[in-house]
Order: sequence, then structure tokens, then C-alpha cells
Amino acid sequence: MMDDRTGVKAAKVCGAFVFTLLLALLLTVQFDFYYDLNDDTMIKDIVSGAYTGEPSGYCIQMLYPLAWCLALFYRAIPTVPWYGLFLCLCQFGVIFLAAARLLFVVRGMKAGIVALAAEAVLVYGLFLRQLVVVQYSVTSGICMAGAVFLFLTAPGTDKPSVFFRRNLLPLFLVVLSFLIRTEVCVMLLPFLLFAGLLRWCGEARFFTAVNFRKYITLIVTALLCLAAVYSLDMLAYRGSDWASFRRFFDARTKLYDFYGLPGYEENRAFYESVGLSRESYTLLENYNFALDESIDTWRLDAIVAYQEQLAKDGGGLHDTLGFVSRNSLREALWKYKDQLQNNVSLAGAAVAVLYLLYLLLCVVPARGKLRAGAVARIVCLLAIRSVLWLYLCMVDRVLDRVTMPLLMAEFGMLVSFLLCDRQRTCGGAQRVRTAGCVLCIAGAFAAIAVSQRNVQAEYASRAAADARWNAMMDYCRKSGDNYYVIDVYSSTSYQGTPYSEKMFTDVDNTYKNFDICGGWAAKSPIARQKLERHDIRDIQSALCAPRAGVRADTCFIAAAGRDLDWLVQYYAKRGIAVEPRCVDQIGTDAAEPAFRVYELARK
Repeated sequence: MMDDRTGVKAAKVCGAFVFTLLLALLLTVQFDFYYDLNDDTMIKDIVSGAYTGEPSGYCIQMLYPLAWCLALFYRAIPTVPWYGLFLCLCQFGVIFLAAARLLFVVRGMKAGIVALAAEAVLVYGLFLRQLVVVQYSVTSGICMAGAVFLFLTAPGTDKPSVFFRRNLLPLFLVVLSFLIRTEVCVMLLPFLLFAGLLRWCGEARFFTAVNFRKYITLIVTALLCLAAVYSLDMLAYRGSDWASFRRFFDARTKLYDFYGLPGYEENRAFYESVGLSRESYTLLENYNFALDESIDTWRLDAIVAYQEQLAKDGGGLHDTLGFVSRNSLREALWKYKDQLQNNVSLAGAAVAVLYLLYLLLCVVPARGKLRAGAVARIVCLLAIRSVLWLYLCMVDRVLDRVTMPLLMAEFGMLVSFLLCDRQRTCGGAQRVRTAGCVLCIAGAFAAIAVSQRNVQAEYASRAAADARWNAMMDYCRKSGDNYYVIDVYSSTSYQGTPYSEKMFTDVDNTYKNFDICGGWAAKSPIARQKLERHDIRDIQSALCAPRAGVRADTCFIAAAGRDLDWLVQYYAKRGIAVEPRCVDQIGTDAAEPAFRVYELARK
């Protein structure tokens, strides 16, 4: 028979589940769920089979074991949006775990209700967009933030086996984050390591056999799990074609995301030495490099090495103690200062408020060692966040999908500090605590209004972008025997709003007979598999091939008004005179088409 204690635990878990379910239903009623960027839709297309016609675990961005599992579900029931469901399950799963932990930490039913209400208001006010416009990198960050919060708020114990069991959920979330987006997980590891150090230092005695068994066992298990899933990923991509492509992918990522292309005219001698013409360079500039088979790993590696050498010689990029970046340390400091002063988001403002609350509620009332410990915690956390932000400023990657996971992890740590230190250092500050909570909830309600207004405005712009993108997909699928190559800049956004797809509305996982002329999947074995389906050897020759000479016509799609002179010049450099002829128009408004379909006719 279940005792009272077990019954209370079960009730709290059920309460957290009902709370999360109601929150999810509220968001479902109010909003559609979107994939944020075409990166997310590309992953979905690969694992669902929409990209090649067959579900595949080789989605490049996620680790293979996770992608393989998703592809397995799509093989079983292709019509279910498994990838979208998985991302939402991860996000709402962390909300559920946080809610359950809050109910276990606070005492009394009233306090529990207040805690859940506060979580709902904060989540809805600060992270509404991230919950309904889903990005896989942010989902990885949510898992890491959840792991930090659960680890810091786990009840203490002197038994290593109990300590290990109590931290299985944080361990699972870390591995899940690593599987979803390895780079985000690694970026946020300093927060988790700091959390572990705090827990260890919070023990009555640091150097004991029991503590070593507790923490070393957990650390080793985490490292073994990460090494295992990473090894499975390496094993899956061990084939020569995939191994070659991953070198190309790494060079492309370093070039586009971190270094940038050095100008052609001022570096003409170098580009000519590696056999890269001005016309091919233009393809790298506008991301349509899939058109040119000569743009390979060797040439991209050569450009990367050239950029690094320029940095060492004091030109172009900056070399800071062997670390090559777009901005110097001084420039990064100014950018970080500007970020703190002029570009504060709602989540960033909330983090600043939490720092202030911790100062007022936990540092000021404390005395002696307790105050010193609280100050040390906050100073170390500020140091970790500053180093990570400075790194992003140096490499010029201050993007929402990168900074939001940072803010979430920091937010989780600060909430954990407030919960864990409230009794040790806040004994005589009940009035201050109450006033602080009232101010936070009032601010969160104000944030809800701002957040909801912003999301509604974004939804309006996404509806306009959706209409154009869906019209293009419908057009291509109606001509199933043809193959369409899309200009990269024409496939990214409309008036600043990314082209994407809804996660659960009008789900269509049938084969897409089009692809963009670049992007992170370009030149991969899976991209070549897609071309082989249409008997296409390479895009360059297929676009200008005589129409009677191939089984399926290959056409080029670009946004209306897009100048295609770069395409004409590229073929002219190869001795082929072509003329882009508009053979059709795509759009919801005949007077102003969204896209034009071109055939490259030989002159």
C-alpha cells in the first residue's frame, strides 16, 4: 500500500504534468507552431524523407543516433510530424521537470500554486517566441538550462548511489542537448561545470572519499555517455564520401560563420593561385557554390589558411594569442558594452533583475562566510557569462539562436541560487522577498503583453512569407518530373522574415523535387543522392543541358527582380553562352509574382 509520502510525491508530479499540459494547450489554442529557419525544415526534410524520398539519419547537424531514431519513426508512420513533436516534447518536458522540482522545493499547497503561476508567467512572458517558433539550437539550450536547474536544486545526500539516481535526469538532458546540437551543449558546459563545483564546495567537507565517489562517478558517466553517442556518430559517417564531405562542411562553416571571405580584387593573386575565378568567387559570395564542382574542400581549406595567415600578419582578421577572430578583444569589449546598454532583450532584462534580486535578498542580508560565498557565486557567474559573450562578440556570432541558450542557462542558475540560498541567507528579509516577488511578477505580466504583441506581429509577417513559399512548393510538386534549383538568397526570407513551415498544420512529407543551390547540405552524399534520383550528374551541366537530352527538365528559380547576371557570367567564363528565359511565374498575386522560373537557353 502506498504511504503518505509516496502519495504526496505522486500528487506533485501529477500537478506538474497537468500544469504543463494546460500551458501547452493554451499555446496550441493561441498560436500555430513554426520551424524558425530553413535549417530546421532541412533537418525535418532529411529525417522525414521529403528531401530524398526516403527517411535518413544523415541530417549532418544533429548527431546520427538521434536522427536515426527520428527517421525510424518516419519510416513507421510517415504522415506524423515526428521531428516537430520531438522538439516540442523536449521543450515542454523541461518545463514539466522544472515545475515538478519547484513543487518539491517549496512547502505547502499555496506556495506550490504561487510557484507554478510564477513559472507560467515567466515562461510565457520571456520565452513565448522560443516555444512557438522553434529552433533546434535553442531547444538544445533549453535542455542544458534544465539540466543546470535540476542539478543545483537536487536534494543533497551522503550516499553516492542515491546522489547518482537523483541526478539521472540532469545527465539525460545533457546527453539530449549534445545529440540535438553539440556546439550549443559544449558552449554551455561552463555553466554546468560551475554548478558541479558549487555543489561539491557546498558539502560539509570537500576532500572525502564519499564526495569523490559521488561527483567523479557522475562526471565520468556523463563523459562516457557523450563519448559513446559521439563515437556512434563518427562511426556512421566513417564512409569515404561522408568523411570527405565533413571536411568540406567544417571548412565551409569556418569560412562563412567565423572568418568570412576576403575580398577578391585585393587578394586576386591568392585566388588565382588556387584556381578560383572571379565568377566562382561570386558563387561563394551569394552562397550558390553547389553550381560549381571546382569549389571543393581543398580550395575552402586554402582560403581558411590564407585568412589565418593574414591575421598573423596583421591584416584582415585579428589574431589574439593564436585565436583568429573577426573582432579584436578591444572591439569585442565595446560590442559587449553596447549589448548590455542598448540591445537588451526581455530575457536579458529578466536576468539583470534576477542578479539584483539575488543581491538584495541573499547577499545583503547575509553575514560572514555566507555573504562571502554568495558574492563569490555571483562574481564567478558574471565572469563565465562575460567570457562567453566576449567570445561571441569576437567571432561576431551574436545571434538570437546563440545568445538565447546562454541567457536561459544563466536564468536557470540564478533561479537556482535564489531557491537554494533563500533559507541560509534570507532569514530576516520576508518583506523584501515579498516585495521582490511582487515586482518580478508585475514585470513578467508586462513582458507577456510585449512578448505576445511581438509574436503576433511576427506571425503576420510569417503568413505573408508562408504564402509565397507554399506557392513555390506547390508549383514544383505539380511538375514532379522536373527538377528545380533555387537561388539561395531567394530561398531565405521575404522582407526580413525567414521562409519556413508550420510544424503541425498542412504537414506534407512527400518528396520535394527542388533544392537550394547552396547551404550546409550542398555537395553532401545525400544531396548527390537527390540529384541521382533525377539522373543529374551535376547542377552546372543539368541547367544548360538541351531539354530533349535529359529525362527531366532542370530549371532555375529566383525571386522576382533578382539579377541573374552573375549566372550568365559564370557560364560565360566556361565558354558557354546562356540566356535565362523566364518560362513561368509563381506567386499569390499575378501582378507581382514572388518567384520566376527560368530555363538557361544556350545562345
